[in-house]
Amino acid sequence: MLFPNLQIAMSEDNIIESLKTTPDQIVEFTLDELNYAIHLNSVVRVIHAVEIRFLPEAPEIISGIINVHGRIIPVINIRKRFGLEAKEINPDNRIIIADTGKRQIALLADTVTGMRYLSPGQVAIARKTLPFAEHLSGVAKVDEGLILIYDLEKFLSLDEEEILKQALKRKKK
Repeated sequence: MLFPNLQIAMSEDNIIESLKTTPDQIVEFTLDELNYAIHLNSVVRVIHAVEIRFLPEAPEIISGIINVHGRIIPVINIRKRFGLEAKEINPDNRIIIADTGKRQIALLADTVTGMRYLSPGQVAIARKTLPFAEHLSGVAKVDEGLILIYDLEKFLSLDEEEILKQALKRKKK
């Protein structure tokens, strides 16, 4: 199990609390057969894996850039962000184009398994005591297990965002 403390954390009231909000929809994807998700309202589209081009002077968390209909989109290395082992891109992989509110980004996933409707009480908020919680908006408990729901607005630190902005500016010149 990649996150052995997660099962324990799910039962500790001081680490997480149930959300009392309205239902939500997520887009589920896998990395190394583990389930992850982002909120559906941030997803622009899902495409087949394409060649990722190197972006000089970008933050380490950026794998490179892709061109989608003339738009240059940075690809976030979510494997690195989540502490997963690096993996070669496979033509069967998917790229999720998402909007962070600041910019569009691309996330490379092993598979995109679909959308899921979550009901109130099915999602819990992760606290700072989980080592990866700073990028997590919640954890969904479903029949098949747990789904880690990531917060796109927190994927890049302020420093990474600024370095990326400068690297993309240089790329346009």
